[in-house]
Amino acid sequence: MSARPTSGGAGARLLLGATHSAAALALCAVLCLMSAVWPPSRVALVGVWYGAAAVLALLAGGVLLVRHRPWASLVALVVAVLVGGVLVASCRTEVGVVTTSLGLVVAGQAAALLGGYRTVRRALALVLVTLAAGMLASPVPFHPLSWLVLAATTVAMSSLVTYLVTRLRVIATTDDLTGALGRTAFEEEVGRVVRDAARHGRPASVVCLDVDDFKRVNDTRGHQAGDTVLVSLVAGWRAGLDRHDAIGRLGGDEFVVVLAGRDAAAAEDWVRDAGERRRADDPTWSHGTAQAHGDEPVRDLLARADAAMYARKRQRA
Repeated sequence: MSARPTSGGAGARLLLGATHSAAALALCAVLCLMSAVWPPSRVALVGVWYGAAAVLALLAGGVLLVRHRPWASLVALVVAVLVGGVLVASCRTEVGVVTTSLGLVVAGQAAALLGGYRTVRRALALVLVTLAAGMLASPVPFHPLSWLVLAATTVAMSSLVTYLVTRLRVIATTDDLTGALGRTAFEEEVGRVVRDAARHGRPASVVCLDVDDFKRVNDTRGHQAGDTVLVSLVAGWRAGLDRHDAIGRLGGDEFVVVLAGRDAAAAEDWVRDAGERRRADDPTWSHGTAQAHGDEPVRDLLARADAAMYARKRQRA
């Protein structure tokens, strides 16, 4: 099995997310500046719009400066929502309140792109509270129905975007046959586990797994039987994993498991337990283990486990 992962996938994806967040914030800054230069109403507080444009522009630049930090875009979203609340409160007409509030509706949808369900729920709560506070603080009489319509629109659109993004993430990162993570997603997960283990002084190990004589299974029993075997084996391997562990499929009959909080000896214990769970009609597998050395590059860690597996194969030959 060849383990030649590229550990830059997470960084590239994070950079892309930060770039898009910065672009959206910059666009909002331009729109606020335009509203200040060409105010939609004679009673508009242009100073507030100039200030909002400046804050959003600074946020855009800040996100780019710390684009490798996973929290940067989320923090920027929180600050942008608060800025939106101030803008709503500054509006002097009912039309201004409603149209400005639409920016907060969009912010609720953007939260779906920055995290999981918990992040989205918290962001939605912030948006709805900020929207209500801004509308109440505005000199325009507060209409509960207007807030309710905007709140319902925010929740509905954010829920739809969250569902679609979640489905796309699953499709993009998961092997549809076995449910194991795909190569890129697994490499990112290994990197996260190794960094977390190094940060807290805990061990982390990986186990490379290669099904023995899998080609013979396909040739003698058919490819559908081969698929059934892989599903069965992965189910058995997964049964011994904790919630911080993960299993990935690198291709064909090649799998890797990352074990958080377990050293090399504990990883061998996991392999032994997995072997005891193997069904009698399933093929055996070869394995190789490697314990991470501090904040070791994913490529080096998997290469060591890969080499250990091939050494075991040669001993059996």
